Amino acid sequence: METRWATVDGVTLELPADSTVNELRDALYKPDDAVLVAVTGDLVSVVHDEDRRLSELVAGCAETYYFRQRGGPERNDVLAAPELEDALADSSDDREEAETTFQRPGIDHYSSN
Repeated sequence: METRWATVDGVTLELPADSTVNELRDALYKPDDAVLVAVTGDLVSVVHDEDRRLSELVAGCAETYYFRQRGGPERNDVLAAPELEDALADSSDDREEAETTFQRPGIDHYSSN
């Protein structure tokens, strides 16, 4: 099984490349209601399909992951983003997509030519 290094809630860990959110949550003793938020360069993804392999999602390319509970602390600009609240507003049971991806807050997404 291939592994890679990533930061999860501020700790750098070696993670299996084909793990699911449920497997990571169990292995890291995170609460059952904590959602996985992944940061990949200038994108942020919220994973809704917790049984799909991360390697099949944009979130699988992330360098940094956060587990966040609804109403949890806004520890940084990513976890405080209004887009994150919008992604968390609907129940994962009501979603058809596997993840919601949006541009990372605090990064200049426009280049000057």
